[in-house]
Parts: sequence; C-alpha cells; structure tokens
Amino acid sequence: MMRNWLTTAVFGGLVAAAALSTPALAGPTYTFTTSVGTQPSNVGTITLTQDGANSVLVDAELAAGYGFLNTGGPHTPFAFNLSGSGTLSIAFTSPASGTYADGTFSLNTAGGSNNPYGAFTVAIDNTAGLGSGNAYYGSLVFKLTRTGGLDTNDFIQNGGGFYFSADLTDGQNTGAQAWGVRTGRGVPEPLTLSLFGAGLAGVAAMRRRKKTA
Repeated sequence: MMRNWLTTAVFGGLVAAAALSTPALAGPTYTFTTSVGTQPSNVGTITLTQDGANSVLVDAELAAGYGFLNTGGPHTPFAFNLSGSGTLSIAFTSPASGTYADGTFSLNTAGGSNNPYGAFTVAIDNTAGLGSGNAYYGSLVFKLTRTGGLDTNDFIQNGGGFYFSADLTDGQNTGAQAWGVRTGRGVPEPLTLSLFGAGLAGVAAMRRRKKTA
C-alpha cells in the first residue's frame, strides 16, 4: 500500500513537471539568419536571448568585411520594432560602451527608418561621419532593459514584415538590409528542471528501497 502511494506521488510529480515545462519558458531564443537588401542574404546573424524578466541580449554578428554605418537620409545603423511600453535603457558590450575609433552608438527610442524596408520604433544611432571609412566593422552586441518587463517575443515585425534593419557596407557598396525570417526555441526555466529532477530522484529512491526490502 505504501509503495503504491509513493509510486502515485512520484509519477504525479513527473506529470506536473512535464505540464509546467510547456508554458514555463524563460523567453525563447530567437535567431535571424536570412536577410534581404544590398548585401548577401547571409551577411549577418542576429540572436535574441532572454536575460532575466526585464532584459534581452541582442547580438548582431556580421560576416567578415561588413560593417554598420551612416549613409545619410532615411537610413539608420540598426533598427527594430518593439511591442509594449516602459522606459528603455541600453548597455553595450561590443563595441565597449558603444564607442569605437570613429563614433559612438546610442539608443534612440524615437525610432528610425531604412528605406525601402520601412520605419521601426527603436533605433541605434551612430555619431560617426558618413561613409564606409567611418563604419564599425565588428559585432554589435548590447543588453536592452525595460521597466515593467521585456521579452524576446516583444521584438515584432514592422508594417513591411521585418524585425530588424541595418545600414551596412562591404567597404565599398552601401545600402539597407532587413531581416524578416525568425527561428527559435524555448528554454526551460530552472524551476521546471528542478521539479523534473526531483521526480527522477524520487523514482531512484523508491527503487533503492525496494531492493533493500
């Protein structure tokens, strides 16, 4: 009778953990690998990773030889669309503090455009002068934080169907680029994993008890 009760309790815990694993996600990790524009479709990969309840890490990795720049007019070094509200802040990892030899990146919550890919609600501006000679040839990595919460799912498409856009150069040819294809996977929260682990530990304990009985 005792063994039956233990079996029910343990497997009940496993079922509960499995049920929790579906909604208990720490913000899916999304990647964007295919783009359209002046540069090749595989010019860069953008990755969104949840970093706590209020922050998302944005990692824009360009292929070797490509950089972010200003070309003037309706072109923004980097831009994206966010749903929801709250005060945004940014912390740059690459370049460190957002600054490199020719300029400094900064957050612009008024947004920006990259024709012909439309307008976006948030932009990353650059104080550097115009042209490829002032471009930033490196990874653009930063943590975006919003009061009230920020999730990777808050990064949404604009009216043209694009999540991100950038003003890019290959050292000679410049032009707008946009990412509209998203892939992702969920990441189980530690609570879900601990519950599942507790269930497995219970099964192991019950087996040891049975052998010694």
